[in-house]
Formats: sequence, C-alpha cells, structure tokens
Amino acid sequence: MEVNTRLTREEHPFQDSSAWFLRYLDHQGDWLEKTRGNLVVAATVIAAMSFGVMVNPPGGVWQSEDCSSKGQTTFQTRTCEGKLGTSILEHNPSKRIFYLGMVISNLVSFSASMGIIFLVIIGFRFRNRLIMTIMVMFMVVAVLCISAAFFFAAALVQHEDDFIEKILQIYLGFWVLLPVLVILIQLVRFLWWVIRFICCGCGRRPRSTPRLLPLALPPVR
Repeated sequence: MEVNTRLTREEHPFQDSSAWFLRYLDHQGDWLEKTRGNLVVAATVIAAMSFGVMVNPPGGVWQSEDCSSKGQTTFQTRTCEGKLGTSILEHNPSKRIFYLGMVISNLVSFSASMGIIFLVIIGFRFRNRLIMTIMVMFMVVAVLCISAAFFFAAALVQHEDDFIEKILQIYLGFWVLLPVLVILIQLVRFLWWVIRFICCGCGRRPRSTPRLLPLALPPVR
C-alpha cells in the first residue's frame, strides 16, 4: 500500500501543491483576526469622515432664500433663491468640477466603509486569506477616495493662491506615486513567489520507480 501511494503522488506532482494552496487559503491565524479588527476601526473612521463632509460641505450652505438685502453679488442673488440648505459651491460654475469630484469620492469611500461594517455586523466570516484580501482592497479604495475627497475640498476653498496650488500638486503627486509604487512592489513579490513555486515546487526530478514485489509467492512443488 505504501508503494502504491508513493507512486500515485509521483504520477500527480500537482496534487501536493494544490493541497498546500488550499490549506494556505483556509489558514486561520492571528493575522486574520488582527486584520479584521483593523478593518472595522478604519472603516468606522472613514465612514464618519465621509458623512461629515457631505452634511457640512466646504463653503457652507445657503441659510436664506433672500440674498438681495445682504449685499451679495448678482451670481449669488440668482442662485440663492430656492436653494435653502444646499451647498453654496455646488452652483459655482468655475468650481463645480471639484464639487462633483468631492461628492463622488465621498460616496465611494462611504459605501466601501459601510459595506465592510455591514458584513461584520451580520456575522460574515472571513474564513480565509482570499476573502480577507478582497476586504482589504475595499478598504484601500476607501482610503484613496477619502484622500481624493480631501484634495477636492481643499481645491474648493482656496482662491488661486500659487503657494496653495503647489502644495496641492505635491499632495496629488504623492497619492499618485504611492499606490503605483505599492502595486509594483506587490507585483514583484508575486512574480518572485511564482518563480519559486515553479522552480522548487514543480521542478523536482521524479524519483526512480521502485519495483513492485509480488504479493504472494507461488507454491513450490
């Protein structure tokens, strides 16, 4: 029986590798529990930040429908009527693109964060590293979007200041280069893992097949 089992393993060299990969995915360790706790905390903070920006937009909201008596410009008098409680910068044509970018970024970050919180509340089990990795990717999207929302909010409230524009350009460049650098590092690590897996896992030389002895000797006459 031992010889037959050894022969079966040698005939199917990928069985051990696939079994190891399944055990790796189903591994329950401290990493899963710690990552789950960190995700919940980060999701709660980002959801609160996104909600706060949407209910208190930069520049404030219209407090009254009658703006003519306060000495506002013609643009404000025209747009303030019937806009009570809405964002002031929403109706500014020169900054509407930044306002839309802030709204979209906040919606994406809030949705990703609340989705993770919802899955944890209903008792969704993060059973393996693959599912946990997907949840981490959701959180990465939430972090990038809340960072983009900060950029758009800062661009909304600044008034063509060269120094502030340079700072915003540096901020934008940082958040563009950082994800690209992280992706390149992870890609290199993945390619290195694939090379090691192919060379060390599947490139083994097959062992010499032992000869099978007969189970019973014929009777001697």
